[in-house]
Amino acid sequence: MKKSTWYLLAVVIIIVLLLAFITLRLKNTNQQPERESSGAQSTQISGIVVPHHDLVKDLRAQLFKEVAKQIKPPQTIILVSPNHYDAGRGQIQTTRKVWSVLGGTISPENHIIDALVAKNIATDEPLSFTDEHGIYNILGDIHRNFPEAHIVPLILKQLSPDTLDALHNELLEACADCLLVASVDFSHYQPALLADLHDERTLRFLQNIDTKNLLTEAEVDSGSSLSLLARWAQSHNTKKFSLWKRTNSGVMYEDSDMETTTHMFGWYESGAQTPAKKEVSFTIAGDTMFARYVDAVYGKNFIDAFSVFGERVFWGADARIINLEGSITKEPIKEKLANDNVNFKFPPSITKVLSFLHINGASQANNHSDNAGDEGITTTRDFLGEIGVSTFSGPHQNDVLRVAYFKGEGLTLAVVGINLTYPKQIPDVAVPVISEIAKDPSMRIVVIPHWGIEYATKHSLAQEQAAHMWIDAGADMVVGAHPHVIQDTELYQGVPIIYSLGNFLFDQIDPTTQTGLIVTGTFTQDGLSWFAFPIRSEHFKPRLLVGAEKQIILNSLYIPFKQTSTEYGDIINLLK
Repeated sequence: MKKSTWYLLAVVIIIVLLLAFITLRLKNTNQQPERESSGAQSTQISGIVVPHHDLVKDLRAQLFKEVAKQIKPPQTIILVSPNHYDAGRGQIQTTRKVWSVLGGTISPENHIIDALVAKNIATDEPLSFTDEHGIYNILGDIHRNFPEAHIVPLILKQLSPDTLDALHNELLEACADCLLVASVDFSHYQPALLADLHDERTLRFLQNIDTKNLLTEAEVDSGSSLSLLARWAQSHNTKKFSLWKRTNSGVMYEDSDMETTTHMFGWYESGAQTPAKKEVSFTIAGDTMFARYVDAVYGKNFIDAFSVFGERVFWGADARIINLEGSITKEPIKEKLANDNVNFKFPPSITKVLSFLHINGASQANNHSDNAGDEGITTTRDFLGEIGVSTFSGPHQNDVLRVAYFKGEGLTLAVVGINLTYPKQIPDVAVPVISEIAKDPSMRIVVIPHWGIEYATKHSLAQEQAAHMWIDAGADMVVGAHPHVIQDTELYQGVPIIYSLGNFLFDQIDPTTQTGLIVTGTFTQDGLSWFAFPIRSEHFKPRLLVGAEKQIILNSLYIPFKQTSTEYGDIINLLK
């Protein structure tokens, strides 16, 4: 064979071997797992939420086991909890304590804690952790499932967005691959039905990674902890909130009237963001005044009038509305206490109690909203606007154009108020307003009229005709005020009419005037679900009724409606 032929054959063999080598390398490369991005966990779970309520400790243990199956054991866990007892000085507190648990100890991750303290983001206050069950109830689960992990324990008071951002950014810089565990219990002290409605809204915020509303609007024991969890999910590109379990102590104890604690178990993972349901929720109470004897008893601190009622009943809904029977005035108030005094003027300090109750809507469509003249109407709107309360309508006919809007998820609640207690006020003026709003399919319309005959427990023909007119124009619900007593209800064209809620807070002492209703519910694309809570005031202190007292009132109220019995209680479902 010629020499040149040998050279050519050698070149061919080299090329074939080279191609085979390249093919093999490419094949092996394709079989390798994707390289993890800096700071990301192999399973792409960035953080979890678990309750510290030991009623559900077995479920909590199961959740940790489930997560441990899916993730590479983290070297460090950030454990964040509410500061239940408002202990210590700092807004954010930590400790270098070594924790003793069954089967061993858990050590702190001191270099991260040192950085938080050195930068004045957190304070080192070990005594604050002595009785903090939001921390120590979780430690056993951490040690059983991640025995080698160190922890950064944090207890939080209610933080500002800027403070929370500073904490998040420092943790991200120092511990990007840490697992964040938010120890949070959800709705507190509410009947099961109301707690469930509140939790639906909080779940929506979690699914939307809504850091702002988780911080300020979620009815939980630590909005700061949930908001930090959502920020952590955002920074790790884990947008999918996976809800693993959801429980309610009222259901577990088979007592829907008891003051419940609710729980959500879940985590943020990679994947498409879970779409939240389209809905908008509401809680509406009746006639509310802070004058006369209410002022005489509670004027130094109106919050005392709600020491039994509490701050959470309204908190968990999108629209949280009262009928405000009177006006705020800057002028000194010199009113006599006699019941024949019907001139209701309030001091600016009532804004504190409305904030305490989490009210965000107030009707001025009544016969007392002009008791301080036009100045009082404007002053009331200004003071309430400063605390985020939307006022709507007013005492006069043209005020019906002042509509309040409350945003939910994909749906908005429009609230139309109309005062029919003055001469020459006619219900027809609301019709074009309702008709125009109803053109938008994302709107739901509640009309809140001030109407009817005082102390009459049955509605009048005039009330009925007006309500039917508004429903024909497009209203989705009618909820009335003014009679100071609970009136009957009606279902017209599939739309509920609650003719009068009665009083929420008033100084009338007849038993019928000291009993009222709070109506709450949710509009969805499919219709409306709602329910009511009777209330009774004693010494001008409202409280939710329970048991037989509650049921007697509801049985009468629900007569026109088909009730749906659930483990949470009876609901009225009205489908489109």
